[in-house]
Amino acid sequence: MSASHNAPIFNAPDIVKWIGGATLLAHVGRMALPDGEGMELLIDWAFIPARYGADYLVGGGSWWPLLATPLSYLLIHGDFTHLLVNVLLFLAFGAAVARRMGAGRFLSFYALSGVAGAFAFLLFNFDLFAPVIGASGAVSGMVGAVCRLSFRPPDPAHPMPFHSRGSALGFVVVWLVLNFFFGMLPPELIGSSGGGIAWETHLGGFLFGLLAIGYFDGRGLPPKPFEFGPSAHT
Repeated sequence: MSASHNAPIFNAPDIVKWIGGATLLAHVGRMALPDGEGMELLIDWAFIPARYGADYLVGGGSWWPLLATPLSYLLIHGDFTHLLVNVLLFLAFGAAVARRMGAGRFLSFYALSGVAGAFAFLLFNFDLFAPVIGASGAVSGMVGAVCRLSFRPPDPAHPMPFHSRGSALGFVVVWLVLNFFFGMLPPELIGSSGGGIAWETHLGGFLFGLLAIGYFDGRGLPPKPFEFGPSAHT
């Protein structure tokens, strides 16, 4: 088998590449702004739980962030490392999910995974004035979906990253434990200068993906000639 058949990132469906590209461009665009403007944009487009509190609503706060930021926060990242981790995970897990449905359905699934992650953070941190940024809520939805799909009988035309149900279950356990563990650590201990890990967002996106993929799953699109053969794994 040629090397290109073993490169899932480059063989990802177009919708996955478009989302990944838009996420990269959003970060580059924000970094190109002067420091003050870049920080202002981050605050404006980040998801902030306090905006849903009584003080903000009664005080006449703008209504548009309530509708926009549960999605717009997916495009904002603290630094290039944060961005790179999310994009690479998305390409790996998102590609496996996107091959099972049309572009419109996948985009909806991605967006709703991100919204679920945002409101899971809100549930645990109501009235907290802390900006939540990054695509990890939506990426976690892709992880949850892949884990759920891995419990089904294998489909050689649309392989999952996990070889068996046992490996998928093991990954779920390890992934959840690591999220809780690193989420509880002070940011400086994990080398983060921009804030801690929002484990609540990861958990919300993951549970949405795990539970909702059955509704979105198109049971697989016809494989294209350049995509994986039955023996390829991500």
